[in-house]
Amino acid sequence: MARPDDLDPVLADLAERIRAALAAAGLPDTDPALEKPKLAEHGDWATTAALRLAKPAKRNPRELAQLLIDHLDVPEVVEELSMAGPGFVNFRLAHRYHEDLVRRVVAEGADYGRRERPTADREHVNVEFVSANPTGPLHVGAGRWAATGDAIAALLEADGHRVDREYYVNDTGEQIRRFGESIALVARDEALSEEHYRGAVVTELADQLREEHGAEVFDGDLGEVAEQVGQLGVEAMRGRIEAVLHEMGVDFDVWYSERHGLHASGAIEATIGELTARGETYEAEGAVFLRTEAHGDDKDRVIVRSDGRPTYFAADCAYMRDKWARVTDDADGAGGRLFYLLGADHHGYVDRLKAAAACLGIPPERLEVRIGQLVNLLRGGEPVRMSKRAGETVDLDEVIEEVGVDVVRYHFLRQGLDTTVDFDLAVVAQQSMENPVYYVQYAHARISSLIRMADERGFDAGPIEAADLTRLTHPAELELLTVMAQLPLTVADAAELRATQRLARYAEELAGTFHRFYTECRVLALEDPDRSAAEQAKLDALGRARYWLAVAAKQVLANALALLRVSAPERM
Repeated sequence: MARPDDLDPVLADLAERIRAALAAAGLPDTDPALEKPKLAEHGDWATTAALRLAKPAKRNPRELAQLLIDHLDVPEVVEELSMAGPGFVNFRLAHRYHEDLVRRVVAEGADYGRRERPTADREHVNVEFVSANPTGPLHVGAGRWAATGDAIAALLEADGHRVDREYYVNDTGEQIRRFGESIALVARDEALSEEHYRGAVVTELADQLREEHGAEVFDGDLGEVAEQVGQLGVEAMRGRIEAVLHEMGVDFDVWYSERHGLHASGAIEATIGELTARGETYEAEGAVFLRTEAHGDDKDRVIVRSDGRPTYFAADCAYMRDKWARVTDDADGAGGRLFYLLGADHHGYVDRLKAAAACLGIPPERLEVRIGQLVNLLRGGEPVRMSKRAGETVDLDEVIEEVGVDVVRYHFLRQGLDTTVDFDLAVVAQQSMENPVYYVQYAHARISSLIRMADERGFDAGPIEAADLTRLTHPAELELLTVMAQLPLTVADAAELRATQRLARYAEELAGTFHRFYTECRVLALEDPDRSAAEQAKLDALGRARYWLAVAAKQVLANALALLRVSAPERM
């Protein structure tokens, strides 16, 4: 998990003071390890340093905690220092911390919640996701991998890493030939067998290729025609896939062609040669095997068939080798990382990929494979049937058109990868406060409305530097401030755990705290002729403080939604 003192300058200073206090007390150095107390009444932060030093120092942890307290140079931002339980040292931050937070959020703007890592601590991460075969439109399940992979990439970037988003285009092999044959047969008005692709998209592609390349592209021997038409169909289909993903807010840095990147380039043969040179292959029954069992796989895998043709797994190895070379070009960084986001039907592939990495000399811990569970598409509680080849699929672009991009993304991102998602079209599109995405977006729109109303009334909030933020003492204000302060740590934890749902649930918590603040704390005082000038001045000062709190809350909420790639509307 991320360290709070790596993300907050106030906590970083406190951690260093704890280290200095331990040294001044003659105690060994140890990690200050700041953490949130389980009970809010114990303070904002706590350190377990005394508990961890008790055993090596052979002393009572409460005695060590008292020594730490006695030698600590307490910063002004700490309002209360206390000992609790077996040796916790608790810190309650002064109101000044919250005042500085509002100013910090306004100053940092869209950067609040992000962090800059030292170069040596920054990874170059290749995130491969979606990678659906280009033989038909993306179905709604692919939308989950698109939203999740893109949000994980965004979180890693916000956490200070360099990220490449990559789509592997499986554009060669028997399926592509059959795809081309299907298009050609439809264009020639000939019958399709059960093995062929069918549906509206095949007819559309036949018409598109006829218009772009002429009817003669379908003439001649079907075997020869199928190969050429298959490649043309794949390119057209890839364009459609790219377009719907772009509509969903997902843009890839790399579209990697298996045909050109691995087969035509000779990368597969070069990879097999490298594996052989490393002593990781052997021949048996005329085939070439990779020693994956020695690296955790359930058996050795064939990489060259007895007829001399490389297997699909050989292509996987070559692709991994290529990606690894690309992410390890940062010689001064923390190194490369390969991240694969795969569907539930690839569960048995994890050990195989890890073993391949070991055979290639890639540290297995630098290869990360996450498996996501399936999406059940429903309408009013009833399952919607899907079959790509039969042409009965409910495609992603249709779902986006029906319920909107924000709804699609948010409802996928608020569920963990290990959870099967029931996506009910009749439920997710409801515009009510029970709908999580509507609830969060409405909070942003409500803040925007508040700010517009202040401007329309001519309310002079003044510069934030002049605002008296000490007046923000109402419980609803303090709750909002406390939640706003949690964004950097939430982003870092969500990035480390690859858990988009943490950020989505945080956005809901922040929206909820603002809704309560809005209900309980009037920002703009209504004019009252019976009010004295002094009373009016006091209310105006409070209004200015609350105005800037609202501005900061709007920024924090917008930043959270931006990482989820969900819009933050000004009006709803």
